[in-house]
Amino acid sequence: MLVSLKELLSQCQKNKTAVTAFNVYNLETILSVNQAANNLNQPVIFSFGESYLDDVPMDLIALNIRFLAEQSDQSMVLHLDHAKNLSTIKRAVDCGFTSVMYDGSHLSIEENIKNTRTVVEIARKAKVSVEGELGYMNPEDGSLHNESGAVDHSEFTRPEMALKYVTETGVDALAIAIGNAHGLYQGEPHLEFSVLTEIAALTDIPLVLHGSSGIPEDQIKKAINFGICKINVNTELALGAVESIRQSIKMSPEVNSLRYEKLIRQTKADLVLLIEKYLKLTRN
Repeated sequence: MLVSLKELLSQCQKNKTAVTAFNVYNLETILSVNQAANNLNQPVIFSFGESYLDDVPMDLIALNIRFLAEQSDQSMVLHLDHAKNLSTIKRAVDCGFTSVMYDGSHLSIEENIKNTRTVVEIARKAKVSVEGELGYMNPEDGSLHNESGAVDHSEFTRPEMALKYVTETGVDALAIAIGNAHGLYQGEPHLEFSVLTEIAALTDIPLVLHGSSGIPEDQIKKAINFGICKINVNTELALGAVESIRQSIKMSPEVNSLRYEKLIRQTKADLVLLIEKYLKLTRN
C-alpha cells in the first residue's frame, strides 16, 4: 500500500526504528526493491532523484511503483529525492508521489527556509510529505570528495540552525550532515553522534541519514537509536549491479551464450540480496 513519508516515519520515531530509501532508476531496480520488501515483510521507500529525469519519464516511474504498491500489503513510499527545482516538485505531486525532498542545502539558511516553505505549502494541499536538508554534503553522484576523504566539520548541520529551519518551515523530516557523504568513502566514515543527539533533542522530528552505503553497520544502528528514522542507499546498489553484470559476462563461456534477459534476471537476484541486507539492518 502507498503511504506518506510522514505516516511511515512517525511510527519509526515512536519505535526507534528506521526505514530504508533505495534509489530506483528503471523497472529492474523497482522490481528488486519491491521483491525484497515483500520477501521480508518490511516497509520501504522508492526514491527517484531529480537527476534521473533525463533517463526515464517521472510519470512512468510513478505508474510502475504505484501499481506494485497497490498489490502489496507492505507500506511503501514514492519519494522524490534531491529536488532543487520547484517545477520538478510540482510534477512529482501531480504524478502521485507521496513524498518530496527539497534540497536547498547549497543555499543560505534564509533562502533555504524561504524556498522550503513554498514547497511545504504546495505539498500540504496534496497531503504529500516534505523532507528538507540542512548542512552541506557532496553531490549525489559522489563527486568532489577531497583526497583524504575527511569530512569538513564546518559543513555539519548546526543544531541551532536545524531548530530554526524546522520551526520556520514545518517540514516532516530533516536530512542532516554529521560525517556522512554521497558516493564511496575514502577510509571508514565516522558519524558525529554528539551532533546527532543535540539535533534530535532540539527538533523532535524524524531525521534522515543520506550516504548510508559504506557506513559500518554498528554506526547505522547507533544512529537509528539516536534519532535517525530514514537511511538512504544508492551507491552500493549502483555499484553492485555493475559488478553483477561484470561477473555474469566473465562467467559466460561464449560471447553469444549470455542473453540480455538472462543478464537482467541475475542482476535483479543479486540486487535483491543487497537490498535485503539493508532492510534487515533497520529491523528491531
